[in-house]
Amino acid sequence: MPITESIGFARDFTRVEDARVVDSESDVAWDAAGDFVVIGYGGAGVAAALQARENGLDVIAIDRFEGGGSTAMNGGIYYAGGGTAIQKAAGVEDSPEAMFEYLEREVQGVVSDETLHRFCDTSVATMDWLMSKGVEFDPTYYPKKTSYPARGIYLYHPDNSLLPAYRGTHPPAARGHKSYLDLGNAAQGFGRALFEPLRDAAAKEGVRVMRFTEARQLILDTAGRVLGLKARHVSPDHPSYQALVNAQRAAAKWLLMLPTAMPGAQVTLAIGKRFARKAAAIEAKAAKEVFIRARQGVCLASGGFIQNQKMLKHYAPRFEKVMPVGSLGDDGSGILLGRSAGGALDRMGTISAWRFLNPPSAWAEGMLVNARGARYVNESSYGATVGEAMMKPENDGVAWLIMDEALWQKARHQLKHDKMLPFQRDPAKLTMMIRSKKAPTIAALGAKLGFDPATFAATAAAYANAAAERAPDAFHKAPADMGKFTSGPFHAIDLGLESPFFPCPSITVGGLKVEESSGLVLREDGSPVPGLYAAGRTAIGICSNLYMSGLSAADCIFAGRRAGNHVAGRDRERQAA
Repeated sequence: MPITESIGFARDFTRVEDARVVDSESDVAWDAAGDFVVIGYGGAGVAAALQARENGLDVIAIDRFEGGGSTAMNGGIYYAGGGTAIQKAAGVEDSPEAMFEYLEREVQGVVSDETLHRFCDTSVATMDWLMSKGVEFDPTYYPKKTSYPARGIYLYHPDNSLLPAYRGTHPPAARGHKSYLDLGNAAQGFGRALFEPLRDAAAKEGVRVMRFTEARQLILDTAGRVLGLKARHVSPDHPSYQALVNAQRAAAKWLLMLPTAMPGAQVTLAIGKRFARKAAAIEAKAAKEVFIRARQGVCLASGGFIQNQKMLKHYAPRFEKVMPVGSLGDDGSGILLGRSAGGALDRMGTISAWRFLNPPSAWAEGMLVNARGARYVNESSYGATVGEAMMKPENDGVAWLIMDEALWQKARHQLKHDKMLPFQRDPAKLTMMIRSKKAPTIAALGAKLGFDPATFAATAAAYANAAAERAPDAFHKAPADMGKFTSGPFHAIDLGLESPFFPCPSITVGGLKVEESSGLVLREDGSPVPGLYAAGRTAIGICSNLYMSGLSAADCIFAGRRAGNHVAGRDRERQAA
């Protein structure tokens, strides 16, 4: 088997190069050296770096930007359970067994039961570790279904655990821990309260960080072991350094301001691209090639590829029009670096697309149908479950939410009076106002939307029977969560993929296969690539079947610490502590 393989077409996606194979480490003039080098300094990267440093290793972390990645810019939700201190303070009962029982239904074997047990069994200890580093949480609890907790709420159900169909032998437990930070009515940026304390703890421990450093190539010996890497680095001492910082920040601000389908996005994107070109020009002149030796290992932790349109089109063309959720560093370069060293890829076409119907909660009482007028999901489900169903080929991103007049008025009342954040309230209002249709009867509404008459009539009749408890619902929706559809006129709201005011946030969850006991990248034949680890969305992990709020962040910390422990030679029992 060849030690490396050409990544060929990947050069169309990123600036990653084929791995370089040398006879000896002395064949390279190294500019810097450490025991452990981490590529990408977001949630997974900082966890790997800090854990390895606590284990006594000399650690270098590099990041093409300023650090933080998607972890710092997200909603700050961390999925934890088993009886955390926050759960106990809120009076929420939970256990590792209950957490495993629930997650096993969602994970669907994407990781082994042994790994999932370890994730659940160590969840309390991991939360304690986070809090010992200065990460703050709060036990203010919201017991109902919602896509994201309102201001002042920090513990909630970020999954399907409240649905009767998902209940096992244990009662549902709230496992969404929002990191504590007062950002007013914002939804993004709470992740800073998770990342920044870990970053500061790592700095205090002596982790060396090289910002504005782009990894381009892995360097291997003839046995296939990773020795280090080549990168392009802009020194903080360079006269253009601050100009690069300013251009990168401006590019990120404007490029991520609006979903591409939303009116006005072409203007913000054009401004963002102008700043991105400016940053690239500065990089081209100011960056110097550096070679970094990694004596014991390299960890790839630079995120997924949701921001790489070409790569998304190649691996998951049906998701070209989703709203990417992630930092500009989520360009797939870490995944392709691993591939260049012989790493195997998995689930690259698996994208987690989110279609949240609550709030307003009245929306979740309606029925969601495809272009034929057929239902395809329990509308009370968590947003990633709804989005997964919506994006199946047979539904093709179509989602018409059908409501009667009573539900319509209930939703309008909730949008006026219920506690919601602007990112929840404003798109819902605009979509009801601009992307909806109305008809005096439900049959007339179906005709206006071009549904198959027989299919839509059967759908409406089945829904009414289930809501009236005359028959069980085919999607296991509880009658209490179903509108009765007794009062006209009837309404349809366009919540499909291309609805301009209601974007479909998405992340990639595929990546490099890893050995689950260590985090080492695996080749196609199942053998590990010596000295090469992957963590977070660069790798297959706990959330690679179905994302739930906070589960990616929790997997980043879990997988990052796993790599930081294994590279230092810790045994499994100590690794899990």
